[in-house]
Amino acid sequence: MAHMHRAIPLLIALVSVAGATLVAERHWQTGTWADVTTTRKLIDFGPGASPFGRAGSQPARRAMADVLVFVIETDELRLEMENTVPIGRRSIEPLIGTAVTFALEKKAVYVRDAEGREHKLRLTKKVDRPRAESGR
Repeated sequence: MAHMHRAIPLLIALVSVAGATLVAERHWQTGTWADVTTTRKLIDFGPGASPFGRAGSQPARRAMADVLVFVIETDELRLEMENTVPIGRRSIEPLIGTAVTFALEKKAVYVRDAEGREHKLRLTKKVDRPRAESGR
């Protein structure tokens, strides 16, 4: 039983280090903010919403929201991302033409704001940009 009491703090320490390592392993890149647009949409959410268009037994819940579309460009990529926020709620506020640090992970793009905080955006489009040919 004494071995068990010593193993618990060690296990907690290992799990903490493993969690910190996962965050640190993002492949951070630098790009440029190319565009930001905001549209206002009626968003369905809640128990009555259905992805197949069939109404549930409860009424649909809807609310107006701001849908922000962000574009980041690098020499190799053009990424379009989306963030849906309640009206009046602040999101990241990039300046077009300025540098941005980002990490691409499957269907998510993590961006860092001026204070170094990470924001997760939903990737909606990824386009490979053709490289310029050299020496011809």
